[in-house]
Amino acid sequence: MKEFRIDFGEEQLEELRQRIGSTRLPRSLNNENWILGTNSDYLQTLLDYWRDGYDWSRKQRELNQYPQFTCELDGLTVHFFHIPGSRKDAMPLLLTHGWPDSFLRYAKVFPLLSDYDLVVPSLPGFAFSTLPPKGFLNNAEVAEIWHRLMTEVLGYKEYAASGGDMGRGVTCYLATRYPQEVRGIHLTDVGLVGELISAADEKLTPAELSYKRKAIEWQRMEGAYINIHSTKPQTLAYLLSDSPAGMAAWITEKYHAWSDWPLLTMDDILDCLTLYWMTNTACTSIRAYHGNSFTLPPLGKVTVPTAIAAFPHDVLPAPREWIEKNYPVIMYTEMPRGGHFTALEQPEKFAENISQFMNIII
Repeated sequence: MKEFRIDFGEEQLEELRQRIGSTRLPRSLNNENWILGTNSDYLQTLLDYWRDGYDWSRKQRELNQYPQFTCELDGLTVHFFHIPGSRKDAMPLLLTHGWPDSFLRYAKVFPLLSDYDLVVPSLPGFAFSTLPPKGFLNNAEVAEIWHRLMTEVLGYKEYAASGGDMGRGVTCYLATRYPQEVRGIHLTDVGLVGELISAADEKLTPAELSYKRKAIEWQRMEGAYINIHSTKPQTLAYLLSDSPAGMAAWITEKYHAWSDWPLLTMDDILDCLTLYWMTNTACTSIRAYHGNSFTLPPLGKVTVPTAIAAFPHDVLPAPREWIEKNYPVIMYTEMPRGGHFTALEQPEKFAENISQFMNIII
């Protein structure tokens, strides 16, 4: 295990600003409502600020206040924050992000969860964590690596875990494979519920049928990116690696569509984009979709205590009745605001909710 600090130099940042300055945008054709993709006026404003006003050094200083490390596991370099709690008996809490975010999803809650030992890794292919030679991993494989990180590298005998998006999948595999060590899990979503989408209408409750219809429409109108990420990630990778504007358009559209948008600032978006750009991982992060689409094993049944924090602007929140039939829910909270990026959008509410859960399972 080696200590790590983020260090993006001014020369690298200046090269990024020069690339932004040479952007050629397409003609804007009546897309004020974002229905056809990223709004051109917003993107132009974002790019102008990225080039002339945004200050990455602010975020870098903030992040480097917290202990970071890398270690080698299963042939991968794994980057993670390991922030000791204020109590000697602090419960370890593993936080796993998804796409298109990063560990930055949780950075605002680092000081708000000081009662716990926080472990916040970068998923393989994201930020400073690498991919294996085969070029992808699935959520189950990541769960195995995370468990080794927690038990072998950091020496914990038990821990709690929380996640959303891909992080939700990783967290659930940890719970099903290591129920003795995982004291409980905290989820901010349960993903797309395939069994409801494929079920016959007459077998569904009214809430489940409503979910099915919304999910089918969402897949039709919003789900094309999943197919591209899953089947042809390398073709898209050339755009994401060569054009800051192209990368920004691809990722910002998801932040707009999946969040409680007024809660996010341009700095929030640009922190994410800058991290992706400087590490050249916008292209490798999407490889997880290939692994999860084609190599993911069955999950099994979650049996450990589970908390659900349901954010109203998240992507397709599953019916509560279905969740409570399929997870051992000991705490279900309908959050007042926020979307898919949870702790980034509502850090205080997220930290309060997860602290309530931790107090139950400790």
